Amino acid sequence: MPPPRPRLPALAPPFPARALCASSAPAPRAHHPLDGMPRRGTADRLAHLPSALADFVRARAAGPATSVHCRFSYGNTLAACATSGAPLAFAEQLYCAAWKDGLSRDAYVCSAVVDLLSKQGRLQDALRAFEDGDHSSVVCWNAAISGAVRNGEPALGIEMFCDMVRGSSCGPNSFTYSGALSACAASTDLGVGRAVHGMVLRRDPEYDVFVGTSIVNMYTKCGEMGAAMNEFWRMPVRNVVSWTTAIAGFVQEEDPMSAMLLLREMVRNGVAINKYTATSILLACAQMSMVREANQVHGMLMKTELYLDHVVKEALISTYANVGAIHLCEKVFQEVGTVSNRSIWSAFISGVSSHSLQRSIMLLKRMLCQGLRPNDKCYASLFSFVDSTELGKQLHSLVIKDGFVQAVLVGSALSTMYSRCNDLKDSYKVFEEMQERDEVSWTSMVAGFATHGHSLEAFQAFRNMIVDGFTPDDVSLRPILSACNKPECLLKGREVHARVLRVFGGTKSINHCLVSMYSKCQDVESARRIFNATQCKDQVMLSSMISGYATNGYSEEAISLFQLMLTTGFQIDRFVCSSIISICADMARPFYGKLLHGYAAKVGILSDMSVSSSLVKLYSKSGNLDDSRKVFDEISAPDLVTWTSIIDGYAQHGSSQDALVMFDLMIRCGVKPDPVVLVSVLSACGRNGLVEEGLKHFNSMRTVYGVEPMLHHYCCMVDLLGRSGRLAEAKSFIESMPVKPDLMVWSTLLAACRVHDDAVLGRFVENKIREENYDSGCFATLSNIRANSGDWEGVMEIRKSVKDVKKEPGWSML
Repeated sequence: MPPPRPRLPALAPPFPARALCASSAPAPRAHHPLDGMPRRGTADRLAHLPSALADFVRARAAGPATSVHCRFSYGNTLAACATSGAPLAFAEQLYCAAWKDGLSRDAYVCSAVVDLLSKQGRLQDALRAFEDGDHSSVVCWNAAISGAVRNGEPALGIEMFCDMVRGSSCGPNSFTYSGALSACAASTDLGVGRAVHGMVLRRDPEYDVFVGTSIVNMYTKCGEMGAAMNEFWRMPVRNVVSWTTAIAGFVQEEDPMSAMLLLREMVRNGVAINKYTATSILLACAQMSMVREANQVHGMLMKTELYLDHVVKEALISTYANVGAIHLCEKVFQEVGTVSNRSIWSAFISGVSSHSLQRSIMLLKRMLCQGLRPNDKCYASLFSFVDSTELGKQLHSLVIKDGFVQAVLVGSALSTMYSRCNDLKDSYKVFEEMQERDEVSWTSMVAGFATHGHSLEAFQAFRNMIVDGFTPDDVSLRPILSACNKPECLLKGREVHARVLRVFGGTKSINHCLVSMYSKCQDVESARRIFNATQCKDQVMLSSMISGYATNGYSEEAISLFQLMLTTGFQIDRFVCSSIISICADMARPFYGKLLHGYAAKVGILSDMSVSSSLVKLYSKSGNLDDSRKVFDEISAPDLVTWTSIIDGYAQHGSSQDALVMFDLMIRCGVKPDPVVLVSVLSACGRNGLVEEGLKHFNSMRTVYGVEPMLHHYCCMVDLLGRSGRLAEAKSFIESMPVKPDLMVWSTLLAACRVHDDAVLGRFVENKIREENYDSGCFATLSNIRANSGDWEGVMEIRKSVKDVKKEPGWSML
């Protein structure tokens, strides 16, 4: 049991209302209906109160409280304040009057004021009133425990229950047990919940259905469906609340078939469902495999009055939207008639947004024209599918107008929307302006930074999330691990790995993320160690390891693991397929690639961009340009990698004109080139002798495309000028380079000197090369140049110098 809860200081009479007021500043004295006899104008003030409260004011004003039944009057009147929506100031004055009459410690008065204040969200004030009450009354304890649970303090409710059992003179009753079990359910404290269950069995073996339902609810909330159903079938009497609690437990455990079976048993037992049962079972049917069951529940609801309930209608619309039956979703919406309920409108718009954002925006306009405003769930659903910053900002302005900008649900969705639209600045601005953040908000911001390559900011947000009191779970750990995607982030990734081991003691649920992280950081040994330590390897784990092998050059290991994956019966997904095809392209094995091409077409993953791009690369590298172009033409919206593959394929295999045509088509399609594809374009110009065309593309790199030329681009230009015999111009180009030319640039010019038998320039280049690290390939070129010019002494001199230089052995893929 938890340690005793520290006592709150009692309020000193005669001013108990100070703790109940929002401000302790003195206020000017004003006449109040409870002050003596009614004066002129009092009747007008009493007219605004419910009749029960007005009658009490008149009776209280008639004279002092001398009747023994006065404590019941105070208790009933305070209870009426809670149910009638009377001003809280009136209830505070009423409690002051009870204190004045010496009734503040009475159980009826104390329990009523504790219940009232806790329902108003003023838990601390409620607890102070409880401390001044009668601790020998179980009613006061029940009100305090229930108030703590109602205000999101289930741990405090458990502590108060323990205090009552250990230090109070009164024993718990059914309501006490129910409150304590509700606290255990809210805090998922299975240990204390079992202890309370055992106490119930010892003290009251024949407990009523009220306590039994609370026990079932406690076990379901703690994920113990076996224990919950044992208690459920043990109950001699089960009402609709008991059945609904058990059904909701199966829904929570994502076991919809068991929920449906229990519903059928409930109907066979003659128990009529209520709206809570209906919404729970509809939530169970909100998946593609449960369309038939959803229709059955729909038909059952049409036979009852529940079909007219707006909450049930909303749940039914959401269910059909989740299973993709938009026509049925719309039919239910139309059956409502003239819809004036914003929850139904919001549910319908939310459901449609997942299938057609444009139509959901049209429905939103219709809703606004009818004078209705969406709720926060509707806005969050819309933001989840918005892919345009302009549309997102328009919806953002509506959110501000409707006052949802500070809502956690909307703020998280809004920040994620801006991040998805590549507007990370506005995404972070929305996140910063949120007054309250939950774990979803933090995870979305970490994922936004990680997705856009801001690893340092992602790590900082992750640290702040921990400092803010949130313990990262599997969902929030995945984005921070994805931020560790380069060797420089290896240390950070290991820190995250160590924290997971320290906090959770294991990493089974995110082992595939760790394998991917270590692979991207080029630590294949650590990735393989985690892979081997995972006993039950699923498809995701195998895919992560194969991709890790493929991206780090472990081609044989990747193919071996791929064959093992085939023999064990795992399905080949798009990630594995694209990785193996890329390996086949690098290892010049087009035959295996063609087999995977057929498999991809058979299982329907050929339309995936990664698979199609890998096939384009495979056929381009093997010289099969017709098949490469055929696969490329079947892609609806090629990305930059795919464009680069097809352009480079044409450039490498002598179809330079086709490469340049594809590059122009890429520009017209709105795809911005990067340094890699521009190397292919310049190489195509060089191989076809298109000097002016190459100069035009090189000069437009910085001015038109915003790409700063690199050494590879300068080398391509030297090759272009050298191939066309413009060696002097190539030499001048090298000397005018803003960066220092490396061995690759001089070697390219040297190769051109050999082709055009320019021995003079060759000797100049030879001296430049000798200033750099020796390269055995350059010595062969120098030797050939001198041999062509008849300088056999120079040939012998070079051959003597080669003796001390290590020559790399040649190799072939064939």
